[in-house]
Amino acid sequence: MKVFEFNIGKGIYSFELEGIETEFHSHPAIEVILAENGEFSIATEKGVHPNLNFAIIGANLKHKLSALNCAIKIIMVEHHNSFVVSCLSQASIDLHKGYFFDPTDYKRSSNVINSLVHSIQNGHAAPEYDERVRNTIDFLNTHDLEYGQMLQTLCAISNLSESRLSHLFKSNTGISLKRYLIWAKLKATIRRFLNDHDDLFTALLTSGFYDQPHFSRSFRSMLGVKPSKAYNSRFVQVSGTRNQ
Repeated sequence: MKVFEFNIGKGIYSFELEGIETEFHSHPAIEVILAENGEFSIATEKGVHPNLNFAIIGANLKHKLSALNCAIKIIMVEHHNSFVVSCLSQASIDLHKGYFFDPTDYKRSSNVINSLVHSIQNGHAAPEYDERVRNTIDFLNTHDLEYGQMLQTLCAISNLSESRLSHLFKSNTGISLKRYLIWAKLKATIRRFLNDHDDLFTALLTSGFYDQPHFSRSFRSMLGVKPSKAYNSRFVQVSGTRNQ
C-alpha cells in the first residue's frame, strides 16, 4: 500500500493498493475509488455493481469493495459533503442519492477528483457544520479521551447539554459522537504509525484503544478489513504530506 496523503486537519486521505476485498463497512467520509488497472465491484445493501473503474460512496453508507485483480486509488474526504456534491454536479456526476457508479474514462474521472481535492487542500471550501460541531470535531481530532470524559469536556466547551450536543452532532455529520470517537482514534493510530514511526501496538494504545482486539474490531467496522491486510504491506509516504 502507498499512502499519498493522510491529513486529519484537512480531512483528506489518499492511498493506493491492490488485491483487496472488504466486508460491509461505513465511515464518515466520502470515498472515491479509481481503478488504475483492471475493474472492481461495489456491493451495497441494494445490490452489486460490477465491472467498474470509477465509483463514489457517500459518507456513512454501508458498502463492500472487491478489487482482487485490480490496482485502485482511494481518496477519502470528510467534512465537505455539500461542497463535494456541488463540485461533482458541475461535472455531471450526481451524488445526491449517495452513490455514483460508472465504467467511465479514468483520465476524466481522475481530473475531476484531483481538482476537487486541490480546492479543499487550498482552503477554497470550509466545513459546513455548525461552529459548535466544528469545535467538537477539532477537539476529538487533537485529544485522546475516553467516551465519558469526552462528553463532560465537550458539553463544557460547547455550553450544550449532553442530549443537545449529541443531537446537533449527528444531524450535522450523520454519525453519533460515540462512533465518531472511534473514527478519531483510528485516524490518530494511523497518523502515529505513519508520521511518528510508532509501532502499531504503541500507536493504538496511545490513541485510546484498550488492546489489539479492540482496535481490530473498530478497524474492520470502519474500513472493512483486518488491520493486518493493510499493515502487513509497507506504507510509503510518497507525497511528503503530513497531518497538520
